[in-house]
Amino acid sequence: MTLQQTYDFIVVGAGSAGAAAAARLSQDGQHSVLLLEAGPLDTNIWTRLPMGVAKVLSQGKLLRHYFTEPDPQMKNRKIYWPRGWVVGGSSTVNGMIWVHGTPREYDLWAQDGCAGWDYASLLPWFKKIEAYATGDARYRGVDGPVSVTEFQPVDALPDAFLDSVAAAGVAPRVKDYNAHGFGGSYLQFNTRNGVRCNTRMAYLDPAAGRPNLTLVTDALVSRITLKDKRAQGVQAKVAGVEVSFQARREVILCGGTFNSAQLLELSGIGNPSVLAAAGVPVLHALPGVGENLSEHVYSPVVYRTKPGVSWNKSLSSVAGQLRLGARWLRHRDGPLSATSITAQAFVPMQPQGKDAELKIQIQQASTAGNRGAGKIELDAFDGVTVASFQIRPRSRGHSHIQNANPSADPVMVSNHFTHSEDIEACLKALKLSRQIAQSGPMASWLQEELRPGPAQSSDEALVDYLRATGATAYHPVGTCRIGTDPQTSVVDAQLRVHGIVGLRVADGSVMPTIASTNTNAICIVIGERVADFILRDLA
Repeated sequence: MTLQQTYDFIVVGAGSAGAAAAARLSQDGQHSVLLLEAGPLDTNIWTRLPMGVAKVLSQGKLLRHYFTEPDPQMKNRKIYWPRGWVVGGSSTVNGMIWVHGTPREYDLWAQDGCAGWDYASLLPWFKKIEAYATGDARYRGVDGPVSVTEFQPVDALPDAFLDSVAAAGVAPRVKDYNAHGFGGSYLQFNTRNGVRCNTRMAYLDPAAGRPNLTLVTDALVSRITLKDKRAQGVQAKVAGVEVSFQARREVILCGGTFNSAQLLELSGIGNPSVLAAAGVPVLHALPGVGENLSEHVYSPVVYRTKPGVSWNKSLSSVAGQLRLGARWLRHRDGPLSATSITAQAFVPMQPQGKDAELKIQIQQASTAGNRGAGKIELDAFDGVTVASFQIRPRSRGHSHIQNANPSADPVMVSNHFTHSEDIEACLKALKLSRQIAQSGPMASWLQEELRPGPAQSSDEALVDYLRATGATAYHPVGTCRIGTDPQTSVVDAQLRVHGIVGLRVADGSVMPTIASTNTNAICIVIGERVADFILRDLA
């Protein structure tokens, strides 16, 4: 393919936000758009099949295998933080859990200097991006590009879990957790006819015939070219060949929480001391780049169950896989049309609380490992997992380059549980998970708690369990946060990099906090909004 060198817009990263941004910028045909993706096309069959997420994570072919530095708060463990490295980005390799977010947290964004990012302002965008036919039209969209499906139970466990959440007084059962960001209901997935609906399917496939949109894969961007504090284009290696591209109007970084901050630093934009240590000349001092890193700590409680509700054996055995595969081929439903998480509840810390602060979910499978790298081995017995995490952790880490090599992984420091409220919240979530398991119809299905086990009953023992086993929730955000102060933020409310003309960041890195337990939907909204901001400026 012969590439032209100059485009109106260059979008770096074809993930959740980047695919949406490129599709919208090219939609009216008036502007040429170059979309650069470091990874390959998503041709792997396991990226299409929803339950194939476990295979995708195990194979690791479409991932960047990031690890944090040893975390003293987590028994000096290196926590695995994989990210999508493929067209569609992490929307191609994630668990497809569709969550709008917690309204109060978005309102806190606006109060903290992110004008226009409150829940009332974001709701029309959530509605715009989704097609969810059975929802309340006040809160849900019906004709957006991303198809959303509610899981339909194949056994008694999802209802038993949701009824037990209510019976335990933890949170009410509701029709749609996305209507208010509160309560429990069946899981919603971004799937279409039993197939993963990633942003390649939702945005790039419909745009594939546009002559003004060019998608280039195997394109690793090494730096943004700057002149007089203006972004002029990017330097990239495409299929091993160094290439320069120019942008007549703007460059939009959509590389994700780690790679957008990394690319800013490689380009000389960041904290002068970080850049000096990495051997990168300082072109624009912006100390917030790479700071404010935040991620959930996911913690599981595993139970042995009576036969009939665990998917361990059917997902592990050849006979079970053939049976489930035949069902999926005939009806595009059943376990293979989803993941093993089938219902979830957004709950407050205290009884009668009105805002969700924790998420608790039921997973109809179990494993001795907890989201580490490599092959996922399900338990040989009938087991299920009640998993939880705090929605908005207060602890903050950072991610920075250590040298000028664009292929090198940045250094990630998680700093989990350095804020006392975080360990208290995760401890509360563990206790609520046990309370739910012992209440209502759930109790009749469970035979015994295996991990952490009933012997781990004291707060000290449970905190030790959290530190020893807590893992990624696959939701890192925050390294290029929105804000008004260039000393503590990286982009303004319209996602323009402070002090640089023609450069924006639009992905999970701009989130000040994790307002949504699962970040894919809000990342797509961010991609939509950056295109809208740009096109309004041009109007």
